[in-house]
Amino acid sequence: MSIHLRFLLRIGSFFFALSFAFSLWGILSPAYANESIQQTKIKTETTSSTSCDTSPAQQESCKPAWIATPRPIPSADIQDNASADELIQTSPDDYKLLGNVVIERPGSILISNEALFNRIKQTAHAFGQVELHRSDIILTGNTATLNQSDKTATINESQYQFTDTRAHGTAKTVSIDQQDRLANLDDANFTTCKLTHFFWQGKSAPQDKKYDWELDFSHLKIDDAKRRIYGKNAVLYFQTLPVFYTPYINFPMDNRASGFLFPTFGTQQSINQTSPESYLAIPYYFNIAPNYDDTLTVMQMSKRGTVLGNEFRYLQPNHSATLTTHWLRDNLTAKDGIAYLDSSGNVQHTNPVTDRWDAQLTAQQHWAEGLNSDISWREVSDKSFYADVPVDTTLDTVTTTERHVNLAYQNQNFSSHISMLNYLRLRKDAPYNYEKKPEIGMSYFHNFDKGALKNINTNIIAEATDFQVSSSLAQKPEAKRSYLSPSVDYTLVKPYGHLKAEVVANKVHYTMQNNGYNTTGANEHDITVPQYALNGGLTFERNFSFGSNDFIQTLEPQVQYLYVPYQNQSNIPVFDTAVQSLDFSNLFSYNRFSGYDRIGDTNQVSTALTTRFLTADGTPLAQAGIGQIFYLDDRKVQLTGTSIDTSRVSDYYLNLGLTVGKFSFASTSQYSRHNYELTNANNRMKLDLSPRFKFLLTNTVVNNNRPGEQENVATGFNWRINDKWTLGSYWNYDFTAERKTEINSAIRYDSCCWASELSVKEAQLANGLYNYGIQYMIELKGLSSVGTPFSKYLTNKLDF
Repeated sequence: MSIHLRFLLRIGSFFFALSFAFSLWGILSPAYANESIQQTKIKTETTSSTSCDTSPAQQESCKPAWIATPRPIPSADIQDNASADELIQTSPDDYKLLGNVVIERPGSILISNEALFNRIKQTAHAFGQVELHRSDIILTGNTATLNQSDKTATINESQYQFTDTRAHGTAKTVSIDQQDRLANLDDANFTTCKLTHFFWQGKSAPQDKKYDWELDFSHLKIDDAKRRIYGKNAVLYFQTLPVFYTPYINFPMDNRASGFLFPTFGTQQSINQTSPESYLAIPYYFNIAPNYDDTLTVMQMSKRGTVLGNEFRYLQPNHSATLTTHWLRDNLTAKDGIAYLDSSGNVQHTNPVTDRWDAQLTAQQHWAEGLNSDISWREVSDKSFYADVPVDTTLDTVTTTERHVNLAYQNQNFSSHISMLNYLRLRKDAPYNYEKKPEIGMSYFHNFDKGALKNINTNIIAEATDFQVSSSLAQKPEAKRSYLSPSVDYTLVKPYGHLKAEVVANKVHYTMQNNGYNTTGANEHDITVPQYALNGGLTFERNFSFGSNDFIQTLEPQVQYLYVPYQNQSNIPVFDTAVQSLDFSNLFSYNRFSGYDRIGDTNQVSTALTTRFLTADGTPLAQAGIGQIFYLDDRKVQLTGTSIDTSRVSDYYLNLGLTVGKFSFASTSQYSRHNYELTNANNRMKLDLSPRFKFLLTNTVVNNNRPGEQENVATGFNWRINDKWTLGSYWNYDFTAERKTEINSAIRYDSCCWASELSVKEAQLANGLYNYGIQYMIELKGLSSVGTPFSKYLTNKLDF
């Protein structure tokens, strides 16, 4: 029979106190502030015990089993009640509940086989498969003792489990002092690995550990009043081996915890080293505030010495920033100087240098509606810092890196910006690029969408730039350039085609600076060049079937007439202008040069014919396009020099695209009009079979079989062989120089509660000289992670 005992429900308050203590265990999986700011170092993070890049079904299978079947938790408005198969009154003040004892109160459920209650002493004892259920935690034990007068509770030989992540652990004894808001746990542990059911037999010896990893404590005190946790004799076991020990630990209960993070280790070899040197980096995390944190990293390099790194981050609703610094007293350069390559490719050394450092600030700000800014600025003690010290592997092979400060405002059709652009040189032979100090610009677009002016649009662009060089060694002229470009166009768009007529006026003014390299003679220069364009295209469609499938094919001819009168610009330096990149759409560009230093004269007709194949619902399958430009006059304006282009037709431009299921291919290529040989190409092929296998190849060809020829192939794949093993590789090869520029391969092992990854990298620092590195990372899921997974590296390299 079932017996309801309302007066016994005071027992429920004890179990409510007991559950409060275990809800504090959430600190064992602390979260790192502002996870949108991705870093390449170790982090503590709130994660479930699932494998990386797995399907929802695989993630579910990796979760530990329940220590007890979850129960629906009573709501806050439910009445207290209790039930049991049998009630026995053993004395006037003592009661015994037998069989299927269930005590419910708002927010918690107590289950046991047997319970004893003394009405006068206000004590209760629960026996046999005791369970406590709350929305956030499940707790089991063999016995529980409750004292209402002292507001204390004790549960023995217990297991606990969080309901959100299913992370779990054990404690030999849990003692609760509700009045002082204290909880004490003896012989406690914690893990996120799959649950192994066993009866409590006291603290196991290391060789008897049952999980891939677990964190053990001889004693834990949880102080809810101070929101702190105090642990004694904390030991981290990995594969039954103790890998970390501290006699005392003290950390906060809320969200994140200050303390040591997992180390990274590997090897590094610079151009002047005959053998690699090893390094070990140990980070310490400071939890300053919910929106502030700091990570101090000590990296010990076997030959160079100790590198001190620090990363400070903050996050506000409208602002965020990361400040990163590194400092090294380099034993090698203090003796031999910094190694670099001279113009002949020989290794040379500077004078001895002791202190080496870098600093980087990255920040984003939202000041008001439409007003935003961003900063990415870096300083470094010497040009070889990143090639010698493995603190940022994305910069170990580059010659320059961009630095900028931007402030932008956007309000409907109006936009403006002010920015500073700079390039940090990271090689002795790196070029001295122009800096913009500053650049100010604005644009305004207006559409007359009603009345007689319908389909007429106006646009105005204005920009002023101060071009400077950072060193007199660059021997380049400097200038202030202002640019103004108003335009008006008539645009008509119909389902069967489009028509656009546009007039653009370009006004460019230069004020040359007297820096000793003004070779143009005059101090003031003006360019005033209009552009007249008429562009039209048609779209024809036909339906056809192939097998049992229906398709749509389009035929899209496009023609543009462009006239730009000639103005001599040969006496104006080139600051930020180059020949337009290889792109099929550039057939219809108004200027064959990017930037404003050259506005190419022309009298031309551009033509293109494109066909597309679509599924019946409009999904693109394939496309092909061919185009050519017919010149009616010679082109006198050139990037450099005064030569005249007298050709009457351009090369042929070909555009191809294909998407079939998980396979995609895109190509733009340029073929000689004389012999149809390939001169330039940009190809991209991607195979995305599933989250388990991704392959990407990119190929660029510049001026094939001509002076300055360049051909490069970059390819990479990430193959998850099964639920545990993943292989990945990145390969970059320079066919012109016939040598590899970068190779990085990795193997990763994933289990449900831990993972590790080994990567080997070979990167070219200069002709025939390479930087070699090996890095190993390990991740205990639900506790911490380290390093950057290889799949993220591939995404950064190849835009997977």
